Amino acid sequence: MTAKQGHTPLSAPADFIVLNASAGSGKTYSLVQHILMNALRKKDMDHAYQKVLAITFTNNAAAEMKARLLDQLLTFKGLEHPSKSEFFKPIWEEIGVSPEELQQRAAGAAGHMLHNYSTLNVGTIDQFTHRLVRTFTRDLDLDDNFEVRLDLDGMIEEALDLLYSSLGDAPALRESLAAWMQERMNREKSHNPDRDLKREGKESFNEDTWKELAHLPGPERMLELEEELDRELSVLVAEGKKLAHQAFTHLKGQGYTKDNFTYYPQAKKHFVELWSNLRSNNLEAGVQAFKTKPKKGSDAVWEAFLESAQTFQESKQRKLLLLKQATEKLQQLSATRALMDKFNALQEEQNTMPLSAFNKLISEELQKEPTAFIYARLGEKFWHFYIDEFQDTSEMQFDNLHPLIEHTLTKDENPNSTLIVGDAKQSIYRWRGGRAEQFMALVDNVHPSNRFQQHPDGHELYSRETVQLPKNFRTYGNIVHFNNDFFEHLGKRLTVPAHQSAYTGAQLQQTPHKDPLKGEVNAAFISVPEGETKTAQSYAEAVCAEVKSTIETLIERGHSYSDVALLVRGNAQGKLLANFLTGAGIPVLSADSLVVGSSFESKVLLSCAKLFLNADDRESRFELAYALTKLGKIPSQLEPFVFQQEATSKGIPYLSGLFPGLQELFSQQESLYTFGARVFEAFGLLLEPNAMVDSCLDLLYGFQTREGSFATLPSWWEAEAKKRNVPAPQDKPAVQVMTIHKSKGLEFEHVILPFGINYKSGGDAHWIDVDVHPELARLPITKSDKNAPLFEPELWSELENQSYFDWMNMAYVAMTRPVSGLHVFVDKEKPDELGKGLIDFLACDPEEGAYRSGEIVLPESANTKESVRPVAPKPGVFSPANLRMAHTAPRGWFDGHADGSKWGTALHQILQRNPASRAAALRRLYRTGAFSDDLHKGATASIDQLAQHPILKNINDSDVLIYTERSIISKDATVRPDLLIKTGNRVTVVDYKTGLEKSEHQEQLNGYIELLSTVFEAVDGTLLYL
Repeated sequence: MTAKQGHTPLSAPADFIVLNASAGSGKTYSLVQHILMNALRKKDMDHAYQKVLAITFTNNAAAEMKARLLDQLLTFKGLEHPSKSEFFKPIWEEIGVSPEELQQRAAGAAGHMLHNYSTLNVGTIDQFTHRLVRTFTRDLDLDDNFEVRLDLDGMIEEALDLLYSSLGDAPALRESLAAWMQERMNREKSHNPDRDLKREGKESFNEDTWKELAHLPGPERMLELEEELDRELSVLVAEGKKLAHQAFTHLKGQGYTKDNFTYYPQAKKHFVELWSNLRSNNLEAGVQAFKTKPKKGSDAVWEAFLESAQTFQESKQRKLLLLKQATEKLQQLSATRALMDKFNALQEEQNTMPLSAFNKLISEELQKEPTAFIYARLGEKFWHFYIDEFQDTSEMQFDNLHPLIEHTLTKDENPNSTLIVGDAKQSIYRWRGGRAEQFMALVDNVHPSNRFQQHPDGHELYSRETVQLPKNFRTYGNIVHFNNDFFEHLGKRLTVPAHQSAYTGAQLQQTPHKDPLKGEVNAAFISVPEGETKTAQSYAEAVCAEVKSTIETLIERGHSYSDVALLVRGNAQGKLLANFLTGAGIPVLSADSLVVGSSFESKVLLSCAKLFLNADDRESRFELAYALTKLGKIPSQLEPFVFQQEATSKGIPYLSGLFPGLQELFSQQESLYTFGARVFEAFGLLLEPNAMVDSCLDLLYGFQTREGSFATLPSWWEAEAKKRNVPAPQDKPAVQVMTIHKSKGLEFEHVILPFGINYKSGGDAHWIDVDVHPELARLPITKSDKNAPLFEPELWSELENQSYFDWMNMAYVAMTRPVSGLHVFVDKEKPDELGKGLIDFLACDPEEGAYRSGEIVLPESANTKESVRPVAPKPGVFSPANLRMAHTAPRGWFDGHADGSKWGTALHQILQRNPASRAAALRRLYRTGAFSDDLHKGATASIDQLAQHPILKNINDSDVLIYTERSIISKDATVRPDLLIKTGNRVTVVDYKTGLEKSEHQEQLNGYIELLSTVFEAVDGTLLYL
């Protein structure tokens, strides 16, 4: 069913309104407006807002909505001419009162709300269920004094400790757990299986998982079943080995080779090599293998073998896959069930309950009792229900809420209502229970929830209607039109009708409220500089250089750093970008990417502290080696696996041979801060600016000032470091780096997608029906090409479509965040799914360099600049001449600025590099288009001239230490001189300046010298004007 034409959220007559609101369509505005309409509908009822229950997705959204409700009432109350209110006009028209009468009601409601703000019922679904459980504690057979615990991770850790302590009494479980952990380490799935078990325990609270786990036998029985199935697997493996031996014997005995036997390599590979070890391999012999035969004559024995082999593969292929999956999963599931048993025992002992358990508790109770005893009183209290972000609501959450909604809507006493708001295209939380399909069924009015006994053909209990919000108020028109066309293009690959409808027609297409020609869309095709080998690191460097160039261009236009957001898929990418930008002097704000405790720099420091206390700690040895590997700090001639193995077994003596500074570090007692600094110095982590290293040292210094000790450092660090972030500059604008998930619901002037959005269709486990054992009706099977035979074709197709739909949603959320500019980077040589989609949609050649459309929107503070550049706004128009120029022109070429205005910035970009790498850095910046020809030539000449300066002439001598752009921390401030040169006991401070000489330049240098003189015996300094 499509939305009713002409109806707005306020005028729709249905009891249950489904508000389908695409990104930027003003859904919060509409939601607040509808709530206030119902709050002001009745005369002389100032407290009517208390009859409203509004459920949001996050605490921040709840706080924002409460603030908006009160703010709108107070604003309207204070208007001298209430008839001029655009917000309240539809409300007085709908309820049929004058503007003055509505203002009087609003004044009364505002006064009542101010004095009873806590009774404004706006909160998250978890807050509502907590309140529900508290209200009906005795009905739910709970202790009156039970405690709600919010730290699910902490409870799982405690339960895991209990599990480990009990393994002495459960040898079978102990051996299975050890085997499972060893298997994961062997496959390099994780170097810390302990963390995997915690994650599995946490995931067991997902509603799909706990329902499935409830139908499985206990952990001991699962281990018995695992042994039974392993014996069956051994029989199949033996049959395969027998056939492999027959094939080997016959092929060798007949003297067959590739010269006299068709498809000989295929026969040898499958029948001899792979089938000899079916525990590690699968039955995947192809058509060619079964067509093998002598090139001359016939071979009846071989023909008989092929017949037996084909029968074996066809009859046992699925069973082999299933047995291998089952034995592997049963080890994991038995451990998870055992952990959950300990978790439940812990809850009972402590009389506690995690917040995430409430929905499960209510769901179980609703299966046993009529709904009235729980919801009757609440149904009297609330008349109007609102649910925001409904596409992220799980089936269980809606099942728990719906009886209350139905109870209220089917009463005759009051004109009660329900309004839900959502957008299937923004459903990105399937992994924690969100079901876009549930919302889509409500949008299409095919969901049976409003039918008698929820039967599709049952009597309609209450009316339901969908209303579409057609406009986009957030984003400039060119970006809106681009997204309309681009996502309709991507949606052609979807195969499920409900998914298709979300990305076609009115559910996708939006009309921009802002200028239709403004708003830039830029696609940059990134490659490593010419002559460099492409590696993950070199490509990341090229991306970072382009990010920096893009940000600098926006700053030159007059934008603030806070106008820019970098959106990434995972925290690893965010950390890479945040570290790079911080090192380049660009302020960064990142709650996810710069958590100190999650960094490998932190793990290096923590591991060394533990080894200082106990050099025989093998786990800490491995953690140190693993972190150094991830940081790229091991000798290039060593294989990572060999290095980790040697470091774990031999410890400090081995590491000291590779990193000479370590032996002295572990042989003498120093202050904590000095220890930390020496750790980072020993592993070469002080050679370049590193915000994470600086933050680790800051945190360590703070611990030292509180009289912390080596003995207490590890436990304190593990608890505190995960709560600390690399600090953003206080009271200063900063570029935001965040995951796409965290960006949902937010908006930014300019959005950059540096690493695209890759698509991965497999890897997740899905609970499916299996016929492996009567006690195991369903198991979680990893979706992969090799396991495809275990999935029914219809289910496989459904999961493929679902994966692509979820990926499209991720892309949609990311690309609808910007107001003025969308910048997407694409790997020129190997584009990801988003890059392929863009190339196909634009019908362009990545070799041409870039795609640009839309007029630039300048910030209000820069309105004296030209706001339009000569670029066609129509998607798909690709101008090779302009594109080639754009790839090599200096930053800001479209603003008409001269190179001279960027001279200082240009040279500082080069001079912050190590002297030995400046020439390569200059070439890289030139090739990526950051420097023009003139700027490149001028910078090269200046760098060469600078190298002959007496202060810098001997800078490459072996006895000279140099530090570029290194942070120096004092009690009052953090400073970053451009260059420190240490020769023996003397330190020389060099600060580069451009333009005219100023007295404050010398004052700044004197400050550096004074600060460093507190540490070094002899310090001098000089200013070098460029």
